[in-house]
Amino acid sequence: MALLVSILFHPVMLPTLFFVFATIMMPAILSPFSNSSLQLRFILLIFITTMIIPVVMLCVHFLLSKRKISMDMLSLQNTKDRVYPFLHTGIFYAGITYIFYANLHLNTFICSFMGMVALAVLLSSGISVFYKISAHTLALSALTAYVFLLHFFLPDVDLLISGCALIFITGLTASCRLFLNAHTLGQVFAGFIIGLLCTASCIVWFY
Repeated sequence: MALLVSILFHPVMLPTLFFVFATIMMPAILSPFSNSSLQLRFILLIFITTMIIPVVMLCVHFLLSKRKISMDMLSLQNTKDRVYPFLHTGIFYAGITYIFYANLHLNTFICSFMGMVALAVLLSSGISVFYKISAHTLALSALTAYVFLLHFFLPDVDLLISGCALIFITGLTASCRLFLNAHTLGQVFAGFIIGLLCTASCIVWFY
């Protein structure tokens, strides 16, 4: 069960889950994707760019380094294995954010969220040089803080229950990571704090 929770709320899953949630609870932030067909295509784009491509990039990285791909490698259990995959993925996410913001002129909500994701991955890469931070709690705390901020930015949409549910999910996932001996308590708390800082930084930058 702990492994299932870790997979379901894996950081690469969260952007897709967030935008699926957005289409249901607050479709206004997906403007200019006004109808369900365009929203579905956008979610598919997010799924490909934030999940499929990073996983492929990870496999290519290990193949180029002439190392046999295993589940431990794909889950990045080794701290040193995290640095370059996180760096490549963070740069890729930053590029997507720039395209969304400068070329496609998508709204501030989408751009700030993608900027937050890019910043979180890049910080994870830098920190992984010397410390194994919990990417799960980093991603979930950033997402939770972002949903609570949307609760205030969008007064017509009540996201309080959703935010409280995310607090529970963050705690559950953190407990699962500890149960699986994937992280220490300090690594989990470090991820939580860095995630909050990522959200705060992107809100200040975009708003």
